Amino acid sequence: MRSGAEDMSRSTLLVALLTAGCFADVWGQGSALFPTDTDSDGGSESAASGSADESWGDSFQTVTSSPPTSSETSGADTEPPSPETSGGPANEAPVIISFTIEPDTLHEAGEAKAVVIVSEDVVELTLAGGPAGDYIRAPSQFDWRFVATSKAASDGKYELVLTARDPEGLTDEASATLWVSLPETGAEKCSFEEALGPGWLTAAVYGDDALVVAGALATPALEATVWRLDPDTCQPQAGFPWQISEWSALPQLAPPSQAIGLAVDEDGRMAIAANLGSGLSRRPYVAVLSKEGALEWEHRGPPGQTYSGITAAPSGFVVVGEQLVNELPPRYDGLVESFDEGGIKLWTDTLAAPLPGDTFDDDLNAFDEHPRAIVWSPKLNRLVVVGERYVFENNDKRLRAFSAQYSLKQGLIDAWTSSGLDAVEDGLVALTICGDELVASGWVEDDQDTRSPAARWLDAEGNGSTKRRLDPLAGTTFHGLACDRERKFTAAGSTPSTATALGFRASDDPFLFKSDFDNAGLKAAACDARGFCAVAGLLGDRAWVRVHHP
Repeated sequence: MRSGAEDMSRSTLLVALLTAGCFADVWGQGSALFPTDTDSDGGSESAASGSADESWGDSFQTVTSSPPTSSETSGADTEPPSPETSGGPANEAPVIISFTIEPDTLHEAGEAKAVVIVSEDVVELTLAGGPAGDYIRAPSQFDWRFVATSKAASDGKYELVLTARDPEGLTDEASATLWVSLPETGAEKCSFEEALGPGWLTAAVYGDDALVVAGALATPALEATVWRLDPDTCQPQAGFPWQISEWSALPQLAPPSQAIGLAVDEDGRMAIAANLGSGLSRRPYVAVLSKEGALEWEHRGPPGQTYSGITAAPSGFVVVGEQLVNELPPRYDGLVESFDEGGIKLWTDTLAAPLPGDTFDDDLNAFDEHPRAIVWSPKLNRLVVVGERYVFENNDKRLRAFSAQYSLKQGLIDAWTSSGLDAVEDGLVALTICGDELVASGWVEDDQDTRSPAARWLDAEGNGSTKRRLDPLAGTTFHGLACDRERKFTAAGSTPSTATALGFRASDDPFLFKSDFDNAGLKAAACDARGFCAVAGLLGDRAWVRVHHP
């Protein structure tokens, strides 16, 4: 409780906190697809002496602190000012003029902050009632925030109590309430279906201010296409969709073409991997565009090569794919190519048997390698590739999952190939980083059964046989995999005629959610910094994106 008398002429201190985003407010009231209101406009407030008005004079000091690295931080880490510099008459209690939580209600993943106005003689503020315990700071460093990440982790009513202390130990208290009520994990936030013509999506990645997706769109010719979507409404940003015939400067660039991979670098540039043409004469293509879609550089490879994935790496981009080494019958070796940030090709490597660990040769090029995805791992300081390859085992030819690791300059370092522990054949088609872990997804299949989905946690050597997840979903492959801020996974799965978006945390837990869609297919998944995740593919014959709540 407040002790001491109040003097309305005392000097005051304003602690104004930097807004880091009330994410729900960005989407319009008129959209029938989403909730009409996400965060309330006002904040719950308790003021010990009413609002700050003219009776307090003009002696306010405004302080804005840097954002914290986690949702809350407790403990004081600086010494308060000495009594001689705190101001105000001696033995007079401090005053909390205003204490609000803005917004005071969260209806989806996002952030709320404490906004405090106190008298100038306050040397320490303590906020109690938050999930991380007491938060204690000097007024100049006070920056309390609550980050709501999911219904399971964040829902509740939080009764918050703020205590202000002056140099003599006198205190004042005020209270405020924060309400958090989030949608169920996996509930739809927004969706997008392209109305301009038939098409599909094969890649998705979140940038700072957009959900970027890529694939193909027929208007009427089938062309590689990129979309930048508003991350809160799923609606295309101005100027998108943007097709290869609009951005490319290459002559004789005839359809068909389709984008198959996508990366966004630290500057927000979009790198698009695509394939041009059809059949065995297809050619690989990569282009880097600005956020606005302006071409920075592009490269077209020779016939007989194709790309299947791309990643941003330090000072450039690296693509994976395959190259035709025989036409009758078609035989393929893997392909890895590195480009600097200006589009100069730095190196090319053929990924072919024998790989490290192989016990057979492939002098006749009878065993194909099909790299499917690539990521740059800052922890390992390596490029990691996953895919499918044929091996010779027990006098038979089997399709198996594999991983390979590359340095940026030295080429192939190591490789792992599945031994068929879980099924006669298996493969990996997607790869993501989740915290410090590398997790890949794909499929397993026994001789008499249809494929079912699999996820594998890769160790530092790329071995995916120790920790893995196998789900009995007949005919399904996990084509896309992404990880959110709570380290929950979103998988984009498909059968030949249906799609499944589902979530899980580990190798052996039940699904967090599972949504099935008829006449649909999913090929990609991505999550943003807030925890919202998107799956992308096609619905009917239209390019389609669905974003769900964490």
